[in-house]
Amino acid sequence: MEPIKALLTETLHHFIHKDFHEVVARMTLIDKFLFLMIHSIDKLGIWPRLPVFLGLIYLAVRRHLHQEYNLINVGRTPVGVRSNPADFPFRTADGKFNDPFNETAGSQGTFFGRNIPPVDQNDKLQLCLTHMD
Repeated sequence: MEPIKALLTETLHHFIHKDFHEVVARMTLIDKFLFLMIHSIDKLGIWPRLPVFLGLIYLAVRRHLHQEYNLINVGRTPVGVRSNPADFPFRTADGKFNDPFNETAGSQGTFFGRNIPPVDQNDKLQLCLTHMD
């Protein structure tokens, strides 16, 4: 079974840009298939010309893949008891209690998920400055 999986993975990598290989390796088999379809449609540049129903399916699958494999949590998630929605049936002025599992999610001063990993900008800036000299 392992040689077949290796052969399929190697074949799949020929159709996918090398920047996506690490992410695709973490995907389930169904998500790999969906990613291959979405990636092919993107490479052909045809998604804006798809019929409305197929375009909506395309966007839903793309959203699923982004949420599942692309969002990176950059803040800390508190550990403990979740808040009771009966105590706060609505979002407060500072944005707290929007999510019963994480009362500070989306509130003032908190981080949102990112689509790219954070990079230490000091190293990048130093590298750029040395090239400019």
